Amino acid sequence: MTSRNFSIETIDIVGTGAMGRGIAQIAALAGLTVRLYDTNPAAIGAARDYLAETFAKLTAKGKLDQARSLAALANVSGAQVIGDLADCDLVVEAIVEKLDVKQALFRELETVVSGRCVLASNTSSLSITAIAAGCTNPSRYRPSPWLTRRAQPGLSLTQRDAADTQTETQQ
Repeated sequence: MTSRNFSIETIDIVGTGAMGRGIAQIAALAGLTVRLYDTNPAAIGAARDYLAETFAKLTAKGKLDQARSLAALANVSGAQVIGDLADCDLVVEAIVEKLDVKQALFRELETVVSGRCVLASNTSSLSITAIAAGCTNPSRYRPSPWLTRRAQPGLSLTQRDAADTQTETQQ
């Protein structure tokens, strides 16, 4: 995604449950570098294994060619500590829907990532304003661009293509 001379090439996803895995799948297929972080280190490996299985199934069904499957999986790695997220362009949190937990995460992320890094939430029920309220620069927080295209009309072509790819592969 390019806007005002800023491009997103590395996306870090905090939380490796169903939503985090889905976001990772879309981002990896779009060619982005994806790092997964979870407070449970075993969950990171499980998420990467899940993505490997998903790409393999899509390849077996003929919905994804082998080269693209391998490239997408190669785009995905794990971050062992939250400090590993320091050089990313975008962080999307996909953690438990608890306001205090999300606020604490974003406060910590502010001390780790650069000022140019976009911080996004995949929340489906909490206010972005409330989540960002305790942070130094609340204006840098956004809802996740992967929620829905209708809800997020500003998606770049690459993200739209990735969302279309996910829809096609699920059919």
